[in-house]
Amino acid sequence: MARMRDRLPPPNSLVVFEAVARHLSFTAAADELKVSQAAVSRQVNVLEQHFGVSLFDRLHRTIKLTRQGEALDKAVSVGLEHIASAADALRREQENSDITVSSSVTFASYWLMSRIAKFRAQFPDVDIRLVASAKVANLGATGIDLAVRYGRGQWPGVEASFMFGNEIMPVCAPGYLEAHGPLNNAQDLARARLLHLAQFDRNWVTWETWLQAFGVDQPPEPHGLFFDNYMLLLHAAVRGEGVALCGGRLADDLIGRGELIRPIDEWLPSEFSFYLLHPANQPLRPGAQRLKTWLLDEARAT
Repeated sequence: MARMRDRLPPPNSLVVFEAVARHLSFTAAADELKVSQAAVSRQVNVLEQHFGVSLFDRLHRTIKLTRQGEALDKAVSVGLEHIASAADALRREQENSDITVSSSVTFASYWLMSRIAKFRAQFPDVDIRLVASAKVANLGATGIDLAVRYGRGQWPGVEASFMFGNEIMPVCAPGYLEAHGPLNNAQDLARARLLHLAQFDRNWVTWETWLQAFGVDQPPEPHGLFFDNYMLLLHAAVRGEGVALCGGRLADDLIGRGELIRPIDEWLPSEFSFYLLHPANQPLRPGAQRLKTWLLDEARAT
């Protein structure tokens, strides 16, 4: 069998030909490849001389593929795409030690960071980069391996693994309860100093909604504090400024350390849950797969 090198035309000419065929323009291909139009024409001529056929019909203001050009375009497009996909997979495997994880700042601060620290203690050779982002689209295109999102588990273009549900509960600092308690039920909370999110997303449960779920129809007292950031609200609760609504999973560590307590036992189940996402159109690298499995195990143990 003849050597592959003898059977193939110059590889660079094939790359140039693919760009010209895709754009049907020498000028546009030159702009994409960052070379001169003359250089593009030379590479196409090399191919035409190699095969002994015309690949393009040069018209007055446009070009179009000849029959032979169309056949070559189909083969080149498929072949180069296979090579590019294999190259991407090899690069991802070589970059296995660098994993990018995306979540909200609040989730990263109150749940993810401590778990990542435990993971790094077990696997010190894995470097993890945390990105604060709420976007779901194009995770792979932005270099994100794994993402934690709050919702119903249905997002296009990703595979979503359930982590845990969420219970919305009142929390406050022990010092606040000592100074302003006792708080025995939801009716007492309506008269307490409540901490509100002034701007909240569609997933957030307001105090009005929470109190109504427990039979309190009157609006809460208007003398509460308002925040436009969930982390600021939790910091205020820890400082003893009032009572905040918090997702149980985010409050677990704070309650475990005694920084927050639950003044009453009631909690409201959320219709949304936390999910671990990764791009659906590409396999996870071994390191990212290991972290995914580890985080899901941690979530089940929470």
